[in-house]
Amino acid sequence: MGRILMNKLLEEVILKYSKINNNSYDDSKNVTSEFLDSYARDIGLVIKRDRKLKLTNFYDGSRLIGSLKGLRVSTTSKEAFNLCRDKYKLEKFLNDQGFLSLNSKVFTVTEFKEAKEYVDSNPDSAFVLKPLSLAGGKGIELNVTSENFVNSWNASIHAQRKSKVKNPTCIVQRFVSGFDVRVSVIEGQVSAVTLRLPAHVVGDGKSTIQELIKEKNDERILIKYFQKKLIPIDKKLITRLASDNKSLDDILKNNEVYLLSDISNLTLGGESIDITDIVSDEIKEIALNSIASIPGFYSGGVDMMTEDFTKDEAFIIEINTNANHTMHHLPLKGSPKEPFKDLLKILKLKGEIMNNIKIDNDSVVMLNNIYKFSLLKDRYSRKLLEKH
Repeated sequence: MGRILMNKLLEEVILKYSKINNNSYDDSKNVTSEFLDSYARDIGLVIKRDRKLKLTNFYDGSRLIGSLKGLRVSTTSKEAFNLCRDKYKLEKFLNDQGFLSLNSKVFTVTEFKEAKEYVDSNPDSAFVLKPLSLAGGKGIELNVTSENFVNSWNASIHAQRKSKVKNPTCIVQRFVSGFDVRVSVIEGQVSAVTLRLPAHVVGDGKSTIQELIKEKNDERILIKYFQKKLIPIDKKLITRLASDNKSLDDILKNNEVYLLSDISNLTLGGESIDITDIVSDEIKEIALNSIASIPGFYSGGVDMMTEDFTKDEAFIIEINTNANHTMHHLPLKGSPKEPFKDLLKILKLKGEIMNNIKIDNDSVVMLNNIYKFSLLKDRYSRKLLEKH
């Protein structure tokens, strides 16, 4: 199977954050609704919910200023939603807009031969093989080459069939070894950036791998948000260890890093670290511009892969219109951010502007950012019109 390749920078980052303690939180606020309720009270808004429709409405007095349908902000158009849910179409759209492309290809379950020929014809490249329609890291195979393609393809198709996908389909795209970064953009403003590291352990020269995993899980259990996001000890992990001539009873050397998974998903034991203040401005701008380039889109989560989050290059992997920004409020490590508070403040400000209500001095900076993003969207709109 394809695997993440450990490189020096990844190892350095893991070792750096392994020395930082996990955050601790007041469990009274653990889910989206609790954050929204708290922030609404802080800024004088009223929330009304229709749980049957999964609709959350925000009122400033008697004025409806916005809403969430599930986690999708009301400013998101149906067209933007449909574009972002199709990863292949989204990549092609972004490529046309000038963003770095992973040159993805799509193959159905009956096109195994064509998919293998495509990988075989690029012997100097490694690929990611991912399902077209699954989320949560299911069915993703990394660092796929001619040598491991058959096993990787079968594993991904099996995961799709297990999830009852009627017509299993795989995206084959360039593999970028590096860091998984989520950028939260709220109404045209970068609100938070989170680094997601795959589940791992760092040796101390005394503890077994199993003991190191237990220690990490015991710490995660102390945070309500992570109590159902423990590192799994399962058949997949046992097989992974065996392929590296290791077992759960092995003792890692002091500061030896071992990756327990290739997927950075938090539900698989991945670690979330706030890097808002250290990620490069260029990567923030890529995320902001990607949102701006999509008509009828202002708030979302941009998933990116980058070889170095302090540099200027990153590949957009996915854009989520239903982004769960809660991860930024409750990072495992680093300073918590407040995207949901930013959302309510901006929706309130926009409502005040539309109703010619005088705004306070604290809102001037926010208003200026809204104006800048509006100009950015106009620029991309003109670009689209010119192409048609």
